[in-house]
Amino acid sequence: MTNARTASLLLLLAAAGCAGSRANAPAPASGARPAGLPADAAEALSARAQRLYAEAVQAQEDQRRLKVPTDWAVLERKWRAVLDAGEVAEARHNLGVALEAQGRVDEARAEYQKALAAKPGLRQSAVNLGVLLEKQGDLAGAQSIYAAVVRDFPEDARARERLAAMYRNAGQLDEAWRLAREALLRDSRSVGAYVVMARVSLQRGNLDVAQLILLRAQKLAPSEPELPFLAGEVLAKQGDVEAAAAQWRKALTLDDGYLPARRALLDAAVKGRRWPVVAEHAQAMVHADPKNAPAWLALGVAKRHQDKPDEALAAYAKAQEASGDALPEVHLARGVLFMRVKNECEPALEELRAYGRMVGPVASADSPALKLQRECEQIVAENKRAQEAAKEMQRDAERKAAEAAARKAAAAAPAVAPAAAGAGAGKSEPGEPGTGAGGGAAPTSPPNPSR
Repeated sequence: MTNARTASLLLLLAAAGCAGSRANAPAPASGARPAGLPADAAEALSARAQRLYAEAVQAQEDQRRLKVPTDWAVLERKWRAVLDAGEVAEARHNLGVALEAQGRVDEARAEYQKALAAKPGLRQSAVNLGVLLEKQGDLAGAQSIYAAVVRDFPEDARARERLAAMYRNAGQLDEAWRLAREALLRDSRSVGAYVVMARVSLQRGNLDVAQLILLRAQKLAPSEPELPFLAGEVLAKQGDVEAAAAQWRKALTLDDGYLPARRALLDAAVKGRRWPVVAEHAQAMVHADPKNAPAWLALGVAKRHQDKPDEALAAYAKAQEASGDALPEVHLARGVLFMRVKNECEPALEELRAYGRMVGPVASADSPALKLQRECEQIVAENKRAQEAAKEMQRDAERKAAEAAARKAAAAAPAVAPAAAGAGAGKSEPGEPGTGAGGGAAPTSPPNPSR
């Protein structure tokens, strides 16, 4: 039954993708180098604007070369300074990249649109607009933009890379592989294309091919967390769980917020029933996304196994709130806690019945919840019988005590009555004048002889 609950938790985490996962998200536009300034555009700018443009490009390249986190706020200021000195579409595009990297999506979209309005042939801005649509879930709109770029700019690699990723997500592996290869032919440093090919190989079970592709990609982008994450996925498929975990941890050292790697470590910890590790990763996930209901649930399960039932109940409440009470496993987990830890079957029954209502009769029949519910119902019934028996014994004892008191009172009553009667017989009432002591007539006095 415990194994069934563990499997249920793993399936839940996998199905939910632990909200916030970036495994299939498009890579941010910030990964690309800044758009260069064509010669004709440079000639139209003042010397000051050209110098500021060159300084902004150099600042980004310096940060890349030093392998330090990119300071997008600094780059934003530099690109705004360029635009203050002179309007140029490429600077608008690069400003949009800096804004997108800071999460200011609406501002980034506006800058990309301004760049395209000023220069319709600036395909980088068109592709980045497609990426924004893809992130928002508008796949049809994104695909339309990418297809137009591929049609109008046959030399473009980025649009093919994104189309390849979309085809892979849709299960069209052959088309995804073809587009990824076309992207690499146009840009041999297209890490996104390598990622698509590695994922396709992984899905097809070509693990050796996937490893070779990832080795090549990691040389090109050693700081990209998705690459060690995928390397870990390959190793896990090969059965080397420890080596896989090492790769997932490497991905987290590159980006502590890379949730697919943390979810993989969480899944492995759940399978191994290493509850402190589960709690660590689940806590990090809910810190990153407080609305991640499956992660709250995993945290609650871990806390229960660490003998912290109150903290577990608090985590379950968070999971229920975050999911809008749409997560039946929350009720199952809470029912188990009430039953097994707190020995409170009545609230446990409420939770188990709620779980059954949410998953339906067919699903609940295959769940350990039904067995738990029957066991709990039996315990509740036995407790009620015991309570009724105790009440009956109490009533019987009270009845016997009352009968004993009545018998004692009855036994004491005859002894009191004769004593009272004897006391009355030896006592005379005061005589009245002219009568004897007994109340009879007084004898006549003899005559006086002297008279």
